[in-house]
Amino acid sequence: MQYPIAITPSNETTAYGIFIPDIVGCYSASDERADIFNNAKEAIMLHLKGLIEDGEAIPLPTDSTKHKDNLDFEGMDWAVVDIQIHELYE
Repeated sequence: MQYPIAITPSNETTAYGIFIPDIVGCYSASDERADIFNNAKEAIMLHLKGLIEDGEAIPLPTDSTKHKDNLDFEGMDWAVVDIQIHELYE
């Protein structure tokens, strides 16, 4: 599954912000640009694992174009993180 992520830029005092709009309450941050995808994947996997343990449904990813007009994500960059769902059940 490929989840879109929204990324806020960093500056001298703040890290990159990472938001996963298809998973309510799932977000992360990264001090280094190179760690954005690893941090996003870790946040998604932990969140989805918690949903599974609680017996809740896993939200399906949507296309990032669904979120681009949302003012909450205005000015953010977009990327996609590939999640292998089978890893959650191992």
